[in-house]
Amino acid sequence: MGGMSEKELPFYRKDRISTGIRALDLMLEGGYKHPATIMLTAPSGSEKQCFASHFVNRGMDQRDTIIYITTDKEPKEVEKTAAGWGLHFKGPGQLYYINCYSKGKTTGMNNVYDVSGPGALNEISLYISEILRQNQEGRIRLVFHTFSTFALYNQQDSLFKFLQSVEERVKRGNGTILLLVEEGMHEKKFMTTLRHSTDEEYLLESKGKMMDLTGKRLPIPIPLKVGSLGVEVE
Repeated sequence: MGGMSEKELPFYRKDRISTGIRALDLMLEGGYKHPATIMLTAPSGSEKQCFASHFVNRGMDQRDTIIYITTDKEPKEVEKTAAGWGLHFKGPGQLYYINCYSKGKTTGMNNVYDVSGPGALNEISLYISEILRQNQEGRIRLVFHTFSTFALYNQQDSLFKFLQSVEERVKRGNGTILLLVEEGMHEKKFMTTLRHSTDEEYLLESKGKMMDLTGKRLPIPIPLKVGSLGVEVE
């Protein structure tokens, strides 16, 4: 490719943000739509987090600001799991966690905002606004790990009002949101409403030892697996 950077490649569109998975970026003309809300639905397992880890890791390389909202693991566990795929969240970018999982104050990490749980929507919203105010230059990447957990702790109307408010602020701040969603966990009405809030949807389906990734912008299902280097496209 003549030594060109990814941003200079003629088939990479400017309204894209890297997934962190090079083979997938090539298929998507540079990555996910940006600014946007992206939904990744998959069965329970580590695959969703692996996609999120690639997204975060690439953002750190590209000097982006990352907000990682964790409901299923403590921030240290998130980083330990990502490190197992060789994704260490190092670089010139800024990474902030909003920790809805563990009770009490997170120790040993100065980039964590602790809240009482996934039901503390107002508190979470305030922290998102604070981070956005502190980082008004460059791009924003926000990850909900997982958005499904929020549905267990909040009324549907309140949750979608919260999401709409977050979307408006993040997109206005040049950001893209990645929602991780558990397949088969939600009622049809919930998923229909959620789809109305998203700009792109991707689905991971189990195929034995492999998985298929499907989406409207992908011409065919993409076979992949999660290995020692994270997501590996076959």
